[in-house]
Amino acid sequence: MIYPDTILTTTKLSHLFTKKQLKALLFSHLFSPSFASIMRISFAQSCKLHTFLLYTFFLVAIATIIMGVPLENALMTKRAEIQLTVPGCPTGYVYKASLCDEINRLMVFCENSQNPDDVQVVYNDCGPDETCIEHYYAIESDLDVPHATCIDNEHRVRKWDNFGEPAKETCSPERGYDIESTDMEIAVTIYANDGKPIQVNIIVAYKNGVEISTVYDQHNYTSVIRNYSDEKIKYCFTTGSDNKVTAYAAGWDIENKTFLLDSKS
Repeated sequence: MIYPDTILTTTKLSHLFTKKQLKALLFSHLFSPSFASIMRISFAQSCKLHTFLLYTFFLVAIATIIMGVPLENALMTKRAEIQLTVPGCPTGYVYKASLCDEINRLMVFCENSQNPDDVQVVYNDCGPDETCIEHYYAIESDLDVPHATCIDNEHRVRKWDNFGEPAKETCSPERGYDIESTDMEIAVTIYANDGKPIQVNIIVAYKNGVEISTVYDQHNYTSVIRNYSDEKIKYCFTTGSDNKVTAYAAGWDIENKTFLLDSKS
C-alpha cells in the first residue's frame, strides 16, 4: 500500500522535473550509499510508517513514469553548515527543492543552469545544534514545492515527544513567537528514534485554542498565518500506533525570511 504522504511527496517532486531529469534522479538514488543503507532496514522496525516506504515508492513512482536507458548522472555529496538559510547547491546549479533526509541532514535537488537535464542530489549536513524541518511556503511562496531547512535548536525549535503515552495525543507547550511582521508560517516535522522522518496519523495546530488546520498520515505539517499578533500556538500529533516519536516545530517570518525566536511564554 502507498500511503498518502508518499504520493504527495512524489507528486511534488515529479512536477518539478522532466522525464530525463527524473531518470537521473532515479538511478543516482539506486546506486547511492543512502539508498543502499535504507534497503537494509527491516520492514518490521517501521510497519506502515518507516521512511523505507517514502524512498521505495518515490523510486517506484518515478520508474513507472519514465522508461528507457538511464542517463549517466553522478551523485554529488556536499557537506555544509546551514544556519537558518536555504539549502545550498554546487556552483552552476540552481536550487529546485529539498527534503529532510534525516533529522540532521538535508536532501537537496539541484538543476544545472546550463543543462536542465543534469540534476544533482546534494546532501547538506546540519550544524551540531540544528534540526531539519520541512516546510512548503516560505522560500518560493509556492505550497507545491517542498523545502527543508536546518534550524537552531536552542532558540527556534519547539520539541516534544509521546514517549510517556505513545498511543495518545501529545501536544507541545502553548507559546507565541517573536515576529517583526504580521505574516508567518508554522511547520512541524516528526522523527522516529532512528532520526528518519516518520508518518503519524494526525498533526494539528491551534492558535489561542482554535484549530488552524489538520493533516493526516504525514510526517510534516505546514500552515500560513496572516495578521499574526502574538497569539499562542500549540501543536499536537497522534501516531495511531504505539510508535515512540519526537516532533519538532518552528515558525517562519515570511516577509523577513527568517525562522522565528520561540518566545518561551
